[in-house]
Amino acid sequence: MTIRQLELFSVVYEVQNLTRAAEVLYMTQSAVSQNLKKMEEELGVHLFERSNRQITPSRAGESFYHYVRRILEDYRAAQEAIKQEDEHLSFYYYAFPSSVVKDKVIASFWEIDPLLKIDFHDCRMTELLDSKRWLENTLYLVPEEFIHSPDIETVEAASVQHYIMMRKDHRLRDKTIIFPEDLSGETILVQSDENKRFAHLIETLDILKEKKIQYRIAPADRARELIPRILSFGGVAIVPEYIISEVPGIITKPYDDGIRIHVKLAYRGTLSPRIMNLLAAYRKKHTG
Repeated sequence: MTIRQLELFSVVYEVQNLTRAAEVLYMTQSAVSQNLKKMEEELGVHLFERSNRQITPSRAGESFYHYVRRILEDYRAAQEAIKQEDEHLSFYYYAFPSSVVKDKVIASFWEIDPLLKIDFHDCRMTELLDSKRWLENTLYLVPEEFIHSPDIETVEAASVQHYIMMRKDHRLRDKTIIFPEDLSGETILVQSDENKRFAHLIETLDILKEKKIQYRIAPADRARELIPRILSFGGVAIVPEYIISEVPGIITKPYDDGIRIHVKLAYRGTLSPRIMNLLAAYRKKHTG
């Protein structure tokens, strides 16, 4: 006896009309009747009493229905559970956070579930800034400053600091940690912020102004332009930790300006129960 036959029996029992049952099941009435007959032969009982166009459950049919209902409920629950177990965790990120933040996030999820399948994709900054384009049931790994919509839910992924990138022959190369005072007289490269999206850049420059430190600004339209400009005239770049990468001729030092940039796991709309459970475990793991 197949699950399909049990579903057929359940529909016939509930509508008690072969014509209507055939419509619900997208079958011919004769096919429904033939399946019922096979089931009765296999069980050795009459499941329905038939008279003219009427079909009513027999006592055996009444009893059988309660078992069938439980079987179908368990079967559907098992289907959902298996589907969730095979569900992948998908998240998108801007290309730069990959080395510093993405790998840590993936490692944390694998500590929670070593068999978890994770799909991750990099995308353009414009895609992350426009949360209306975000996919359902998907996580996005983004700096907090990228999030401007009130319907976005977030979980803390990492708290990162600023770093200074410079040429290997720069005068600050031997310092273990660089402080704002060390940047006096420097040409500082920062990613331009015409739309005031990157609050941490404005704040770190404000700190220099408050300390009355003299410096020059050399803005870059994109973060990718910072490194070649450093190499070309020897300035320094103030960058978030998630931007740093190994580049020939460039060294990176921690910059202690007291600013922390929060990187979030964010999503729009609803997540599947399994992903919500994983996210809850992730939050608990990182908040203690």
